[in-house]
Amino acid sequence: MNAEQRAPWLAGAKPTADITLDQQTIETLPNTYQVGPIRISPNIILAPMAGVTDSVFRRMVLGLGGCGLVSTEMTNAASVSPKALKRHRLLDFLPEERPLTMQLSGNEPDLVAAAARTVEELGADIIDINCGCPSPKITGGGHGASLLRDLPKMGRLLRAVKAAVHVPVTLKFRAGWDEESLNFLDTAKLAEDCGMAALALHPRTREQGYKGWADWSRVAAVKQHVSIPVIGSGDVTTADEALWRLHESGVDGVMIGRGAMANPWIFLQIAQLRRGDVPFEPTAADKLELLQRYLDMCLEEMPEKIALNKLKQLIGQFTVGLPGCANLRASIQRADTVPSAQEHMERFFLPHMEQSMAEAA
Repeated sequence: MNAEQRAPWLAGAKPTADITLDQQTIETLPNTYQVGPIRISPNIILAPMAGVTDSVFRRMVLGLGGCGLVSTEMTNAASVSPKALKRHRLLDFLPEERPLTMQLSGNEPDLVAAAARTVEELGADIIDINCGCPSPKITGGGHGASLLRDLPKMGRLLRAVKAAVHVPVTLKFRAGWDEESLNFLDTAKLAEDCGMAALALHPRTREQGYKGWADWSRVAAVKQHVSIPVIGSGDVTTADEALWRLHESGVDGVMIGRGAMANPWIFLQIAQLRRGDVPFEPTAADKLELLQRYLDMCLEEMPEKIALNKLKQLIGQFTVGLPGCANLRASIQRADTVPSAQEHMERFFLPHMEQSMAEAA
């Protein structure tokens, strides 16, 4: 499919037309891909997100169904030591999370290779190298997207990691540092030549951060440029969008990040669309129950203050679009105890639940 045949929004505009695929087309879409010897099924995966995709969040998403692969949060290669791991616990996981990717960042080939050996020993099924994080805190240290400005160094790093471990190694990257230095095709080819087992492209530039729209025509171009699996990431917020992206770009899989924070059921909804079922639409009661369950899971794993901070982070995306959600977010942000936060959630969702019951009567 050439550029003229693609829907206009594939090149960066938010979809405005009907993007619902007919069932016959849906049934032709790929549902799996291989990362070395590991079969990823389904091919809809949870993106690594700093501060979000810890073991609790990953297990919550997996428990809802439809997610084929999860990843740890990005971990600095310099902090992969027994002492550091006890402090930050970023690489903790349970067996039910497999297959599991562990994502590393760094800019020193030998250091990242040593960290990769450690996370392989910890039980990583896949090791992912982050060359896409746009945060100034990360790029200022030469990590993440900063490596897009030095592809020879990126190549040395990827080769060092590949040589250090036996598990598959993958790369997550951006389209370039800015619009004047787009090098996503060169980066993709370099990664393939270095032995990466798969690629995940977020097609914004580092300069964009999360502004504007993700240009999926760049993802489609990478898919045509290399022979290894290519995963697309960026602005997928509904089940219809995920399947449309698979259809229009021809990629092997779709990665969902912020869309999963707003709607953790999105993976289940995609699986239901594939089967021809009506996608599950969570009620106010479902949303309240999920928030309470997430908070309970956090409290089992961490101190109350940290669990409360996790809830505050999730609720910022989870309630987007709900009437009066700004007031709820403000109330939760002010809460200094778990009971107070629970009271605010119940007070917010109860009227929505009562309205739904009245409409059903």
